[in-house]
Amino acid sequence: MEKCYVSLNTVWNRTLRIINTKPAFLFLFIMGFMPANANLNSESSINLEGFVSFTIKEIQDQVIVEGTIVDQDGVPLPGANILEKGTTNGTQSDLQGNFSIQLVDDQATLIISYVGYSTLEVLTNGQTYLDLKMHLNASGLDEVVVVGYTTQKKKNITGSVETVNVTKDMHLAVTTASGNLLTGRIAGVFVGTPNGAPGEQPDISIRQNSSWNNQNVLYVIDGVVKGSGDFNNLSPNEIATFTVLKDASAAAIYGARAAGGVIVVTTRRGDPGKMKIDYSYSYGEDTRTKNVSLTSAVELGQLYNRMFDNTNSGYYTQEDFDHLKNINNGWGYDQLGEVWTNPSIATHNFSVSGGSDKIKYFGGISNIKQKTFIESYGFEKTNVRFNTTINITDNLQLFAGMALNKTDKEQPYFTDYVASDPAGLYAKLLRWQPWQPVYTDNGQYAHYGWVANVGAEANNEAGYNNTYIIKPDINVNLTYKIPGLDGLSAKVAYASSWTNSHNDQFKKSYEMAVLPQNDSGHIIDTRDENILGWKTNSISYPSLTKVARWSNDFQFNLQLNYNRVFGKHDVSGVIAYESAEANGSSVYGGREKVPVYLTDQFWGFSNARSDTYAGGDPSFSNGRKSVIGQANYIYDNKYMVSASIRNDGSMNFAPDYRWGVFPAASLGWVISEEDFFSGAKKAIDRLKLSASFGVTGNDSVGGWQWQESYQTGNKSYFGEGGNNVSQGIKYGSIVNPNITWEKTRSYNFRADIEFMRHWNATLEYWLADTHDILGKREASVPTSFSGSLPAENYGEVKAQGFDFNIGYNNKIGDLSYFVNGNVSYGWNEVVTQDYAQNAQDIDIPVGKSRNRIVGYQSEPIIRTQGDLDAFNASHPGYKLNGWEPYIGMLPIKDISGPDGTPDNVINSWDRVEINDDNTAINFGLSLGSEYKGFSLEAVFSGQAGFDKSYRDITGNVEWNRMFTGWLYDSWTPENPNASLPKSLPYYNSASTTYRDVNSDFWYRDASYVRLQYLNFGYNFKELSRIKAINNLKLYVTGSNLFVISKFNKNFWDPQGSALSYPIVKSFSVGLNVGF
Repeated sequence: MEKCYVSLNTVWNRTLRIINTKPAFLFLFIMGFMPANANLNSESSINLEGFVSFTIKEIQDQVIVEGTIVDQDGVPLPGANILEKGTTNGTQSDLQGNFSIQLVDDQATLIISYVGYSTLEVLTNGQTYLDLKMHLNASGLDEVVVVGYTTQKKKNITGSVETVNVTKDMHLAVTTASGNLLTGRIAGVFVGTPNGAPGEQPDISIRQNSSWNNQNVLYVIDGVVKGSGDFNNLSPNEIATFTVLKDASAAAIYGARAAGGVIVVTTRRGDPGKMKIDYSYSYGEDTRTKNVSLTSAVELGQLYNRMFDNTNSGYYTQEDFDHLKNINNGWGYDQLGEVWTNPSIATHNFSVSGGSDKIKYFGGISNIKQKTFIESYGFEKTNVRFNTTINITDNLQLFAGMALNKTDKEQPYFTDYVASDPAGLYAKLLRWQPWQPVYTDNGQYAHYGWVANVGAEANNEAGYNNTYIIKPDINVNLTYKIPGLDGLSAKVAYASSWTNSHNDQFKKSYEMAVLPQNDSGHIIDTRDENILGWKTNSISYPSLTKVARWSNDFQFNLQLNYNRVFGKHDVSGVIAYESAEANGSSVYGGREKVPVYLTDQFWGFSNARSDTYAGGDPSFSNGRKSVIGQANYIYDNKYMVSASIRNDGSMNFAPDYRWGVFPAASLGWVISEEDFFSGAKKAIDRLKLSASFGVTGNDSVGGWQWQESYQTGNKSYFGEGGNNVSQGIKYGSIVNPNITWEKTRSYNFRADIEFMRHWNATLEYWLADTHDILGKREASVPTSFSGSLPAENYGEVKAQGFDFNIGYNNKIGDLSYFVNGNVSYGWNEVVTQDYAQNAQDIDIPVGKSRNRIVGYQSEPIIRTQGDLDAFNASHPGYKLNGWEPYIGMLPIKDISGPDGTPDNVINSWDRVEINDDNTAINFGLSLGSEYKGFSLEAVFSGQAGFDKSYRDITGNVEWNRMFTGWLYDSWTPENPNASLPKSLPYYNSASTTYRDVNSDFWYRDASYVRLQYLNFGYNFKELSRIKAINNLKLYVTGSNLFVISKFNKNFWDPQGSALSYPIVKSFSVGLNVGF
């Protein structure tokens, strides 16, 4: 018998032919069974028992092909991927761009790919050496983008569509919410910076709102409509691309919920080639950004004494000041500092991918753990994903995706009146009375006359409130290319997910030591030997409550796709049916009182019926059905037309109003392909003009308001003794059975240009007109009518704006770099909205922006007796919230009265538009570079041209820490030219002359620029002596590293708040290893 060498790839390819008849074999592949490349040196008889037996009698010659890969300027491209088409056989180029690959077939085709460059396919044709040149693809024009239910090349898209490819460095981003990756990258997409609370998710909006109801962004993940929580819970490690559909021609294909725009996510797939294994770990710490500046204990005493005389029981004596000066150098007890732990964040990412042209796979596991300022408050998220694409036959392809998301959020339980969440607890700790300690000298909790000890609450002494959520989902689809009908394929898809949430609430009391105090209460004796007694927090008895919530949803699609190019004609389209449904419910149970032993287990609690409680929320069910059509036609790569229509049915509306039709159309013209444009080709590489129209809908306004309901009424008693109780029942609210969709008509005009080889830009002007907005009507009803009128579809709001993107991409020698900038601005105007028949002009919304600020116009502060006399002379009988003018007062301008003339009484008739349109200009800047293993990427974001009030400084009470400006920059006889009015006690009604009046005095420009994201690293790959390692990168990454803003300089972060949990600055160090 003749000996031979046989590539396992040959066995692999032949084995795949067997899969069609052996389902068990197919199952192994779906579960991720992947072969490795190998050579067998054995006898030629090969037996696969139960499947096939064959003998190999021929010798296949092994061919070695070498070559060099350079860019268009002749600069070597290190790390380019070279793959033998149809196999997993591949390699990469070295630092000089050289490569060597051993081939089975001397007529093989090589696929060469490199990030940022157009992919090459080269037929070897027996050659043993190849000189290859790759060209920049800066704009990604040949990139295939998911648009609705079809894919299109980016260069052929006629709607407003933008794509963000998630790079390897972005996979390493340290964030608990994937939405943060979009910050500053796309014009018209605004991503708010959330506070630093663990697991907090950003608000995302696309362009300007055109309704007074919410127009939420729609999220689609691998073709399945999901919620914002599902989107933000994705790990950066599992995302391949974001595609943002901004206009209706692109978004209308999603119809029912697309009025706020659509974000489409494609998760990662395997790339043909050898198995790649990647692991990264990073650890970092968070620091607080700026809250408002607060007084020390001594400063608070000085401010307090300014507001009160020495007859007040809380007046600070010299003894008090001498005592407080010895506590933290006059700062006093720092409640926040007493319980503070350094916040940290740790991430693990692992992925494996590979495959051939027959089967591709990607698997990933990510874990992020976030600890915050108290030990008992944290967040942990784990993501698992496995995607497999199998070409079962030449005509049949299977995609199977499995994912799991698990989140754990742990936080303290709070005694009543302490806080409703950890952000509220932070605010309490930040400003708490600085003379009150958390602990005695020996670590007992101090009692200071309130319902709880705030520091003890931070330490979980009142119990815990933990939530654990696990959500698995599957996504399976089959695509079949119909034989004999070139370009026609059928697809069936099914996706489902299950959400299980478990909430544990354990509350208990704890003891606090009653300590001696002086008469003012500002000196507390913390010595344990002087403890006077013990008190507990205001939880009467322990309790344990467990809440279980569950839901599941599914989406089912049937599609018929057509995609064919013949001659100068490129035709594609889809006809689809889609149905989706979700349902869920919940139950809770609990026990209270502990007979013997305190524990957070049910067995330790009283089992008496009077100490046991249970219940649950009503079960819910909702769904939609849709029929979809979409078509695209391109002639000669320069004339383009697209159209789509969707017919949606929603359970949120009555049967006769359930269905809505959402059409869209767009046109494109690549003007640079015309003969008359040839003279401009030296400067302008490509210029495309496009225009679009579409209608999108919003069914979230319905919510079963069309359906009659019953409500619980008064109880009635029947029978002797009144022991027979009958629960009363009555009709619910008056309903409107004609409620239907809000509809938005959108227009978009766009120019795409590439010029001077390295530049690209887009400019867009858009309009949106939302009509049939659901809202309450202002109508007179008889006084005998006790109900309220239902909402109706009647309103209209228009919006319009501009989006602009510009980018530059180049490579000089070993240095490659890019810069991308964007700016967007949009505004809106109310066309139709009801108002009262006797409404004041300021209250009539029609013709005005929904972003206007209404308030009062302030007069100059009354600083001297002369100012007061002059003011009284010119404003006889002047009253503000019942108060006559006084020195140090911030007066409000008397604009008008009920008869249209000033009356020296400040009331609603004196309101004005402080700002007729407070819409911000949004902008972003991203830049990056690579040089000999070094890499750098930075993203800046910002807003300009909007105002923010700093009136939050008036909301604190004088026994807590207060804004330092009230001490150093408020009116006093010694400081008459101060910026702020005279400081008055919170419960002194005169303080309402500034505290409760929203005037232009408090507004300041809040424009800012923020360094949102930074990643810097070095790849030690070439220094590694381990050949298996193809990536060894040390990197540092940060977020919210600084903000430049006058508002931040004078007050606090313009995207944050004065006293609540602040935005955090994060800095991490990590290591990434690839094999």
